[in-house]
Amino acid sequence: MAGGRASRVAVIRSCVVLAIGAVLALAATASASTTQNLALVAYHGNSFYNYDFDSQSAKATNVDWPVDLIFYGNASISKVYNKINWVWAGSNAYELVTTKSGSTWVSSGGRKNTICTDTHFRLYAPKVGYFTDPVLGHYVMGTSHLDKSECGSAPTYGWNETAEANVAARAAAVWGKTAVKDDATTLPDGTSTLSLLDNFNETGWQGNHYFWNDGLPTLVKVS
Repeated sequence: MAGGRASRVAVIRSCVVLAIGAVLALAATASASTTQNLALVAYHGNSFYNYDFDSQSAKATNVDWPVDLIFYGNASISKVYNKINWVWAGSNAYELVTTKSGSTWVSSGGRKNTICTDTHFRLYAPKVGYFTDPVLGHYVMGTSHLDKSECGSAPTYGWNETAEANVAARAAAVWGKTAVKDDATTLPDGTSTLSLLDNFNETGWQGNHYFWNDGLPTLVKVS
């Protein structure tokens, strides 16, 4: 009886988490922002944009946040989310990814470490769950930002560098400090990340979005 009761409680808690996450996802929809440096990132036959988008339209007037995370080695979207173990979902953003199999739009609600005021990151990859690359192995890329007072009447979003550092700290707790390179200047093969991503942007406000990205991503080697 006790075991059955515990199982029911766990199911109820899971349903509550999902329900609240769905409500917040609907409430978190924000207007698109604009960038002056939207670019297609091409690397060893794979490509993606250096920003994600508010809808399935790859335009400089439709961006959400700059790409600032790369999980590589033995990474997949499901593996990274499961290991980071942040359970709260967010609203969808979109990324256009291309491999030798073709191009496809991928949506991501991402994960948050809590609700209302939180760190929110989204991951992107082809439908198989990861890119395949001779240098990076199986890798996924993503964006990060803070949500502030999202449950209130005047939410704000952004502070990408702070959010990136929070994700990096959690990744270090999971895979070890040596697996994480904050603000990495190069990929493992020496490719300049600043030149590759080309998404250094001016710090400042656009509506209720505060952009702050130095163009240097966090790299996490996933085992």
